[in-house]
Amino acid sequence: MLRRVNRVLQRLLELGPVAHVRALASSWHGRVILLVVVGGLALPIHYYMPAHRDPHDERYAWRMFSPMRMAKCDAKVTKNGAPLDPYTEFHEAWVTLAKRGRFHVIERMGEHLCAKYPHTDITFDLTCKYLDDTTEHYGGFNMCTVPYL
Repeated sequence: MLRRVNRVLQRLLELGPVAHVRALASSWHGRVILLVVVGGLALPIHYYMPAHRDPHDERYAWRMFSPMRMAKCDAKVTKNGAPLDPYTEFHEAWVTLAKRGRFHVIERMGEHLCAKYPHTDITFDLTCKYLDDTTEHYGGFNMCTVPYL
């Protein structure tokens, strides 16, 4: 048995890398493995494409190449000009994601508040400071009329 395994390993080592892929793709098991590997490598590329709208959303990015995790954001919510404590309206996890500057989460929070308090002015002010000491400001307008940051 051990000799047979050694012979198979020896044959695989003699083949080139293209032949390995061809051999893997010859069975349905191998095709599934290749699909998973290619998907795992291709999915993070979406984060680096120019059409990516939210620079703070790193769910599928190679985070080791990005300084966004170190960005500090301050998310302030107002209802008709008065400060609104987000912890009274949302779970702590949502507020934490909002403080990381996740646009999609803030937009959903605004959508929820606009539905809960109709005919009010819900404003999110998001100020983010990055590692290179630059500061960016997002929002500052009524989320009920303009629902996107």
